[in-house]
Amino acid sequence: MSVVPGQYWNLIERNRTPIKRRANHSKVRTGCITCKRRRVKCDERKPYCGRCEKSGYVCAGYEDPNAKRGGDTPPSTTLDISKRSNTLRPKSLQPRIIGTFPQLEADQLMPPSLTPGYLHERDAPFFERFRAQICIDISTWCGGDYWKRILCEVIHDDCVRYAALALAAMLQAAEQCPDPTNPSQNALTQCREGRIALQYYMTAISLCRKQLMGGISNAVIRSNLTTTFFFSMIEILQGNMATVDQIMVNGAMLVRDAIKARTPNGRPTVIWDQQLITMKGGFDKLTIMWGLSPFFHGQREVYTASTPDGQYSQVPDKDESISFIRNCWTVFQNDVGLFLLSVRCGKYVTSEYMETAIEHKSKFLAKLRQWMPVLDAVLEREQNSPEYYPLSIMKASALAFTTFLSCFLDRSDVSYDLHLPSFLEIIQICQRFIPKKPPTHLKFSLDIDIFPLVSFTITKCRDQKTRQLALKTFREVTYRQVFWNNEGMLKSLQALVDLEQRGRDKRGFIPSSSRYFFVGSEWDFERRQMMAMFVAVTSVPTESGDMPTVRVPITF
Repeated sequence: MSVVPGQYWNLIERNRTPIKRRANHSKVRTGCITCKRRRVKCDERKPYCGRCEKSGYVCAGYEDPNAKRGGDTPPSTTLDISKRSNTLRPKSLQPRIIGTFPQLEADQLMPPSLTPGYLHERDAPFFERFRAQICIDISTWCGGDYWKRILCEVIHDDCVRYAALALAAMLQAAEQCPDPTNPSQNALTQCREGRIALQYYMTAISLCRKQLMGGISNAVIRSNLTTTFFFSMIEILQGNMATVDQIMVNGAMLVRDAIKARTPNGRPTVIWDQQLITMKGGFDKLTIMWGLSPFFHGQREVYTASTPDGQYSQVPDKDESISFIRNCWTVFQNDVGLFLLSVRCGKYVTSEYMETAIEHKSKFLAKLRQWMPVLDAVLEREQNSPEYYPLSIMKASALAFTTFLSCFLDRSDVSYDLHLPSFLEIIQICQRFIPKKPPTHLKFSLDIDIFPLVSFTITKCRDQKTRQLALKTFREVTYRQVFWNNEGMLKSLQALVDLEQRGRDKRGFIPSSSRYFFVGSEWDFERRQMMAMFVAVTSVPTESGDMPTVRVPITF
C-alpha cells in the first residue's frame, strides 16, 4: 500500500507559536567516569556500565563518592579488565590492566561507534548505512554544509531520525530484490528491512503531522523540508513516481506558506537564517530540476506561475571561495529554471508573455556571458580538487542554458542544430561521472542536474551519433543511482529518438514537421508500464487549449 505523506501539510496553523517543553528528567551525577567524559547518560550498572559495553568503550568505573571533589590527585580506581565480558568490540583487543581514567592512553580505548547509544540494536545497521553513505552521497551535490551536518539533526530530531532510518532500511530492502533497478512494492515490504522501513516511515509521518499542528517555526520548516526530501527518496525506491511528485509539491507549498506566515503583530513567523536559505536553495533546485523533466507534472505546475523577480543573483569573482561560488550559482540556476518552467520549456509562449520572455532571455544571456569566464578559471584552478566534478556540472548547465535561451523562441526547433559543439561538450562533461567500476550497491551521489542535461541533449540535438552517445551516457551514468535508476525513463527517451528518426531524410536532416516535444508521462507501476506523450513542435493548441498528442506505451 502506497503511503502519501504529503497530505498532512494542510494542517498548518500559521498564527500559533510552538510550545516549548522543558526536558522532564534530572541530571545524574553518579554515572561512570567514561559516560561523564562523553557527556551521555549512564545506566549506572555495577561494576561496569552497560552503556559503555554497548558502545564499545572501556568503562573506567565510578568515582569514590567519599572523595573530595576538585582535588589535585584523582581517585585511585584500578580496574581488572580480565574480569570483563568478552563481548566488547573489537575482539582482537587483548585484556590489560589500566589505571584511572585520566591516565588512559588513546590506544587503550576501542574504536568508538558513532551510532547513538539510545538506538535499538536493530537500528544500528540502518543508522550506519545512513551515516557512512547516504548523507555523504547527498552532501556532494545538494545543500552542501547542511547535509554534512545532517547527523546532528538525525540525533536530535525524532522526525528526521525516523525518516532517515526508514530510508536506509528501504534502501537495503531494494538491494535484496532480484532486480534492484525496478523493485516491486510488494517485494520491498515483504522482507524484514522493508517492514521496518514502512513502520518507521509511518512514524515519521505522524511526527511531522504533530510538528505542523504546533505551527510554523524555523525548527519545523528545517525538520519538514529534510523529511520531505527523505520521503521522496523512499517513494522513488518503491517506484511511486506520482507520490514523489505530490510529496515535493506539498513541500514547495510548505515553503510558500512559511514565507507568507506572520505573527499576530505582523512580523514574519520564520526567520530565514543562512542555514534555512541554503536548505531552501537546495530544495528549490531539486523541485525545479525534477519539474524540468517530463516525469513530474505537479512540480512543473506549481512553479509554472512563478517567474524571476528581476533581482538576479550576483556573479562572483573567480577568486571567491568555492562554496560562495556554488551558492551564487544555485540562486542563478533556480532563477533560470523558474523561467524555463514559466515558458513550459519552450513548448509554448503566449503572446501576452512574449515581451517579458524576451526581456528575461536577454538578461539571462548577459549573465551567462559573465559566468562563463569565471567557471572556466575556477575549473582550471580546481582540476585536481574534489570540487572539480560539481564545478563541471555548473559549466555543463551554463552551456545548456545558453543553448536553450538562444533557441526556445524558434517554433521549428531547427536553430538547435547550430549548437552541436555545445551538445558534445555537455555529454563529454557528463561522461566524467561514469564510474570506472559498476557500483555494488544503490547510491544517491549522482548530481540531480545530470539527468536534465542528458535528456535535454537527447531531445534537442538531432545529430544521430551525438544522440546515441547521449543515450549510452545516460544508461551508464545512472546505473544503480536511486534518482534515475528506472528503465522506463531511458526507454521513453529512446522512443522519442525512434519517433523522430522516421522523418529523417537522406541527407540526415529531420524537418520541423517530424520533430517532437516530450511533454509528459503517465505511470502504471502495477503493470510495469508507462505511457510517454509527445507533441509535434509545429502543432498549435486547439480551441479547448489541448495539443494533439502522440502516446507511446513503454514497458519496463
